[in-house]
Amino acid sequence: MNMDMDPIELILHQKLSVKLVALFVMMGLIIGLYWMFFFKDIRIEIGAMEPELAQLKADLATKNEIVKEMPRYKAEFERTKGELDIALKQLPEKSEIPALLQSISDVGKAAGLEFVLFRPQSEVPKDFYAEIPIDIVVQGRFRDMLAFFDQVSKIPRIVTISNVVMGSPKSEGSRTSVTTTCNATTYKFIEEAKAK
Repeated sequence: MNMDMDPIELILHQKLSVKLVALFVMMGLIIGLYWMFFFKDIRIEIGAMEPELAQLKADLATKNEIVKEMPRYKAEFERTKGELDIALKQLPEKSEIPALLQSISDVGKAAGLEFVLFRPQSEVPKDFYAEIPIDIVVQGRFRDMLAFFDQVSKIPRIVTISNVVMGSPKSEGSRTSVTTTCNATTYKFIEEAKAK
């Protein structure tokens, strides 16, 4: 055998079994070098990224569920917005309060009641609205009082009647009138809350 031959030529002139052994040794050497210099570091990097990948997959699944529910949330938002608009229409702003108070007085007069006292009190601020209490003393028939309360309940603004006390009945011919003391409370939208 000629020792001046190239190692590859030397292997090519050997028996098949030697060639196969040389092939497996070279492949093992290539795989070993690849593992040592490339694959091992990549596996470590992949291992470090797996928890982050699992977290991202969980976040994606959660966000996909939210996206699936988006039409329901939009419909609920629109419904709530509509309810808020209706509620805000029932809370007059400051400029509408005198007209509201006048309409309460007009309802009482139309029911046949005589106002002895109709005194709005100072506003009581709450979160985004203010209560405006009104002391009322009226004289009239019992059924006229009921008609007044019924008509006040039909005013498109929020007005509550509380602390109703009826007494001092007076006979005036065939008609008996009573003096009724009550508190009406109306509400107004606070404009500063609107700005916030």
